[in-house]
Amino acid sequence: MKPLVLSPSRVKTWVRCKKSYHWKYNMHLRRVLKESPLELGSIASEIFATYYGYFPKDRTQPNLINITSTLIARHRTEFLGKDPQPKRIKEWSKIVDILGAVFTKYTDWTSKINPPDNQLEIKSIETTFKVNLVPDCFDLLAIPDSTVEFDGSLFVFEHKLRSRYRTGDFGIDYQSVGSCLVTGAIGTIYNVVNYRDLRLYRDIVIRSEEELDYFRKIYISIGEDILSTKPSNMYPQPFKRCSCSYYELCMAETEGNNIQDVIDALFLTTTREKELDIPEDIEE
Repeated sequence: MKPLVLSPSRVKTWVRCKKSYHWKYNMHLRRVLKESPLELGSIASEIFATYYGYFPKDRTQPNLINITSTLIARHRTEFLGKDPQPKRIKEWSKIVDILGAVFTKYTDWTSKINPPDNQLEIKSIETTFKVNLVPDCFDLLAIPDSTVEFDGSLFVFEHKLRSRYRTGDFGIDYQSVGSCLVTGAIGTIYNVVNYRDLRLYRDIVIRSEEELDYFRKIYISIGEDILSTKPSNMYPQPFKRCSCSYYELCMAETEGNNIQDVIDALFLTTTREKELDIPEDIEE
């Protein structure tokens, strides 16, 4: 039996809603059309990865704007679908406006911040790392946005939209902590973009060995809970401001309606995760 492969997004989903976990990781349901907040974050992350991939040979304002335009054009058809509705077109226009405004301003900011980008030695970009947490039982996998060396130490370099820059359950920023555990980094340098008012800032968080060991034990405990819980005991946990991709399914099940109708209308079933060791949706 292969070890259970944990990832930051898998663990976060389990803690927040076990039924959502079941639909996502056991049934492998994916929405036909992406949701606009998720698309905004994924394109921004891809822009950063491409931009820093040129490091240090061509990190200029025109280069960043060209990367942004190219990736926006590439994602447009996927987001809108074959028969775009006015609401989707409006959502896409908002995404384009936000990305254009943020990345037009970005390079000027990087020249003034402390530490400036030229003090960060890029070690990896969007690279998959995996460690074994418990022999023959749990692996932990994460794909940090980047890893960098700064002042002689290895850090995870995470790009965050401000609306998602917050700790979750147990005080964990799952992606950052998971990335530290798999790479051996001593902490995280957050590259934070507050797209609502175009405020940009950087935050360095150094984690002690005791803190990282505490988080490692939490991951193991959650993995044990996943393995010991039967799908029949995975109940919906909707709440007022739930932004889950399976919200309509959750409502249908709690109200006793036919969930298959919702699945047929909104979701695709994929076997990709069954075929690969790597989970499909490592978090942004």
